Amino acid sequence: MNADMLDSPGTRIGNEILDFVPASARIRPLRDVIVIEPLPIDHGTSLNVVYRGKPVRGKVLAVGPGVYPRRYDGPKGRRTKSWLAKCFRPCDLKVGDIVDIGGLELGGYLHPTVRWGDKEVVLAREEDVAGVISND
Repeated sequence: MNADMLDSPGTRIGNEILDFVPASARIRPLRDVIVIEPLPIDHGTSLNVVYRGKPVRGKVLAVGPGVYPRRYDGPKGRRTKSWLAKCFRPCDLKVGDIVDIGGLELGGYLHPTVRWGDKEVVLAREEDVAGVISND
């Protein structure tokens, strides 16, 4: 790898390894993990823009049940202990929701990806979702 490439402020190193899951397999996420099928971005109708970044919007294909969130005994930098909360936080997302996971200004966030049959899907957490897109 070129040393100049590592020194430039625009270099991002991500996990570019793809895992493969057969199309017939069922993915059952755990905790608050969601499986997102990326959707193309509509940059407008006046320009033909080619986007080469990571996915920033997609359709939810699978949702985990939820999570017991982690609690801490103080602010960041002064924490000495952590534990799981007693109250379960279920996932609010549903299969079929269109979600925005943000990061367009960075070329998309570096979420892990999995090849599920003929689709490349993104694994994210419910906390990573910036918003749910609604047609109402």
